[in-house]
Amino acid sequence: MLTTRIAVVGVLLLAGAPAPAAAQALTCFGNEPSWSVRLHGAGDAARLALPDEAPVEYRGASTELAALHERAWRGRPVAGSGGDLVVFLRDGACSDLMSDVTHPVTARVSLADGRLLAGCCRVAAGDAGTPGGGAAPGAAPAALEGHGWQLASLPGVDGADLAAVPGGVTVTFAAGAVQVFAGCNRMRGSYDVAGDALRLGPLAGTMMACPEPQMTIENAVRAALAGELRFAVTPAGLTLTPAAAQPLVFTRIPTPVLDGTSWQVTGFNNGREAVVSPLIGTTLTLAFRDGTISGHAGCNTFRASYQADGDRLAVGPAATTRKACAGEGVMEQERAYVAAVESITVWSIERDLLDAHRADGQRALTAKRTTPAGE
Repeated sequence: MLTTRIAVVGVLLLAGAPAPAAAQALTCFGNEPSWSVRLHGAGDAARLALPDEAPVEYRGASTELAALHERAWRGRPVAGSGGDLVVFLRDGACSDLMSDVTHPVTARVSLADGRLLAGCCRVAAGDAGTPGGGAAPGAAPAALEGHGWQLASLPGVDGADLAAVPGGVTVTFAAGAVQVFAGCNRMRGSYDVAGDALRLGPLAGTMMACPEPQMTIENAVRAALAGELRFAVTPAGLTLTPAAAQPLVFTRIPTPVLDGTSWQVTGFNNGREAVVSPLIGTTLTLAFRDGTISGHAGCNTFRASYQADGDRLAVGPAATTRKACAGEGVMEQERAYVAAVESITVWSIERDLLDAHRADGQRALTAKRTTPAGE
């Protein structure tokens, strides 16, 4: 009987009819870990965002599984050699367990590395396939994305307390995922944009308890960044205005640059699907100057050319000095670290931390700044 059931499901997957091209765009999301998948209205594209990983674009198609009352979307990465993303969608009330909002679709997500994710989906604001929809599905003005915002004014919070938050309260929007730091915990959620309306999903993150007034400020930020807000981007900054409330006012954080920066590496990809810390007694460094990356690899120094275009990076082959060093694992670490540097294709800087990723979305390395910002 079990074999028969498996065979029937297999036939349904192969023979199911493709979903209509005008299907609604969906934003699916979940917590612990916080993740989001945006399925565009045309049905052939998706974007996956995971904590501490670069977003990955997929191309694929949807199939109706009529007997199971589900839809299955399957796609492959647009770039890189990663495996398939599969999203199972079932219509029906879904609770995100973080708010009192009920969403219309339940999602189950299967990743190529074996991880399984569960969550809810909502119809993306401004879906072109929805009657009355205006903006392209999930499309946000470029002015909102691509850099960070620092909170300068929050109703109900003393300005001096807000200014005293270490590093400031910051918000970034990218690829349907919003990231928030309010001086204590890091929070992440999803968002959609339609015209000047910004709709935010529930924020989830770490659960550290911090001294006052950080916790009061963080709770106020979490409460303010919820639901639908009107946004306006001006040369002076960003305002987010809830219904019948005073606006939140942000100033633009200058776009980070790589050139002229130096870093001490805190973790690197060892080439075996893991990010590891440097060996005790060794120091791994990285510096960007005039199109050249140089640094220390724990034994030898290295140099490589690079080209940057926004947050994209192309690194040329690295040349190293030829010294042989004693110590267990030192030379193996050097080879893996240099390979990790050569694999970087995407980078970001948040405060004094560099986060670099490979084309397949895996992290290449993390590092802490050793040159003061702005030098």
